[in-house]
Amino acid sequence: MNAHVLNFILKALAVAVACLGIWHYLTFTTSRHVEYAEPVRDKSENRVVKKMTTKIGADFKKFESEAKIQAFEAEWPCFRGITRDNLAEYDGYLTKTWDESGPKVLWRKPLGEGYSGAIIAGGRVYVLDYVEEDSSDALRCFELFSGEELWRRGYKNPIRRNHGKSRTIPAFSNGVVVTLGPAAHVMAVDADSGDLLWSRDLVEAYGAEIPQWYAGQCPLIEDGKVILGVGGEKVLMTALDLKTGETVWEMPNDHGLKMSHSSVVSATLCDTKQYIYAGIGGICACDPEGKQLWLCTKWKPAVWAPTPLAIGDGRLFLTAGYGAGSATLAVKKDGDVFTASIEQEWKPTQGPASEQQTPILIGDTMFVIQPKDAGARRAEFIAADVSALPAVKSESGKDARFGLGPYLYADGAFWILDDEGVLSVYEYKDDRFERLATHKILPGADSWGPIAFAGGLMILRDSTSMVCLDLRNEVQQ
Repeated sequence: MNAHVLNFILKALAVAVACLGIWHYLTFTTSRHVEYAEPVRDKSENRVVKKMTTKIGADFKKFESEAKIQAFEAEWPCFRGITRDNLAEYDGYLTKTWDESGPKVLWRKPLGEGYSGAIIAGGRVYVLDYVEEDSSDALRCFELFSGEELWRRGYKNPIRRNHGKSRTIPAFSNGVVVTLGPAAHVMAVDADSGDLLWSRDLVEAYGAEIPQWYAGQCPLIEDGKVILGVGGEKVLMTALDLKTGETVWEMPNDHGLKMSHSSVVSATLCDTKQYIYAGIGGICACDPEGKQLWLCTKWKPAVWAPTPLAIGDGRLFLTAGYGAGSATLAVKKDGDVFTASIEQEWKPTQGPASEQQTPILIGDTMFVIQPKDAGARRAEFIAADVSALPAVKSESGKDARFGLGPYLYADGAFWILDDEGVLSVYEYKDDRFERLATHKILPGADSWGPIAFAGGLMILRDSTSMVCLDLRNEVQQ
């Protein structure tokens, strides 16, 4: 066999091998079934969780502090403030513009990784933190003006990181602070001393299921009762006595709704006081005695974090992330019978929507940061007339995007914190947004914890730290 024939044979074999490789790739690679991960599934249902008994509130530490509690009547006692609408009342004037040094900082504190927002009450700041070195949930109490830690009350709760650990905001009323931890442990303590008053394990007591990414519900306190969305085997919502933790009433869970990240909200619809809960599987309401008034299971997103928002005329604005978009629900009453039905629904690219934060309603105008899947308006701050939904009438613009950050309204302006800890101040006039100031306040990322504001002082946090700003300015701008 001469060299030319051998060379021809070798080249032919090389071509054959290459063709075989291409055939194998096309047959067994590109045509195989590919299972894409979905954002709401992390296969947590397949994990074996070791059962452990948690001694809620068993650990207490008091710090030697020279800080004297200063008299301070202003409060931000719970999720979304006194009126639970993120509209902050203030008698003075706030500093809405500043130089390159930014607003006045009273203090900064490191925190465990998470997104728990703070509350302000009785000249103190309370936050439910996760203390990494102790593997514990801990309610930490700080003096408002100095930031010195006074005490902490907590319990062992070894959990793995899952987009942070802490998520919920405490609630204060009549000298009691109530918390709900990432594993659905409820704890009530004396607001001054930190003494443990009572506790409740929602998983153990009701058979509740902890939502993916841990519990995100903020307790609601009203009329001396703590109202919680349990999502248990038999109980959907419950009311517990604020001082003792004893059960006042329980609403049956006849349709098997599960606990979501949304919080129970109090609203008056059709001239009737109601407690409304958006659980996984639907949304429902009960009267102040725990009797079910209505239930709607037509609109049921897989992940639900924002609280339903009453927008007038017996209507609720519902919104959720991961492509769910938004809907409006109409509650009607005929005699003693209530009905609830979905009026309209839309995707986040078509109108107002939110993944995490609850929108603000001022008059007939709703304000919200659009989710990341809202197309051209992603992460923009927008305004919409609730009578013309889903139309959008104004937006902050493509150069002003805020991620999943929180926002509130105080002294005629919106205070918006973006993902990276940048605080911006906007006025809204003549259907237009005008930016007054902006400054990077926090060093870290994921600045998602809701803002607290009282008497001109503002508490903000990112994933690992907390800051207190003094925005008081008695000179009219």
